[in-house]
Amino acid sequence: GSEMCIRDRNHIYGHIYANYLEDDFVFPLIALVVSGGHTELVLMKNHFDFEILGQTLDDAVGEAYDKVARVVGIGYPGGPKVDKLAHEGHDTYHLPRVTLGDNYNFSFSGLKSAVINLHHNAIQRGEEINVNDLCASFQESVTDVLVSKALKACKEYGVKQLIVAGGVSANKGLKEKFARENKNPNLAVSYTHLRAH
Repeated sequence: GSEMCIRDRNHIYGHIYANYLEDDFVFPLIALVVSGGHTELVLMKNHFDFEILGQTLDDAVGEAYDKVARVVGIGYPGGPKVDKLAHEGHDTYHLPRVTLGDNYNFSFSGLKSAVINLHHNAIQRGEEINVNDLCASFQESVTDVLVSKALKACKEYGVKQLIVAGGVSANKGLKEKFARENKNPNLAVSYTHLRAH
């Protein structure tokens, strides 16, 4: 459930409050925390009043990016590299969207396995993998699930602000998908990410 250790909770605070002026918050709000170690949807009714609506049951989204980058051989850090190549490719591999039914939890291990298997099978058969298309397909799958669940939570809880926090909030594909899919003129989507100093 939503029991989490203090260290974890402080980590989430850190992401959500990073580079953010407290008076810019409009409560209640939904925060989507996406980083190397975290994938959570959080309802904030007030400062430091957090309710975890859902979280990843396996890999954090940043981990999934790193693993995919490793599999296709483009190195570290996975997030920015996969994002860059995804913009040069197309969603031709149509990877699974794991929604886990009608809740706010996430799972990325099945998607990661699908990428690994697809890559492995192509090599076995001596087929060429289009790395840009594979990155685009992976990113489409991830952002589809993140964006649809986050927007659904915003609607259910009637919030006017969605904050996307954590390292993966810098992802261009994620920003583009929110801009495309957010049909609510009263919902502001804000980004905060820990910039490297």
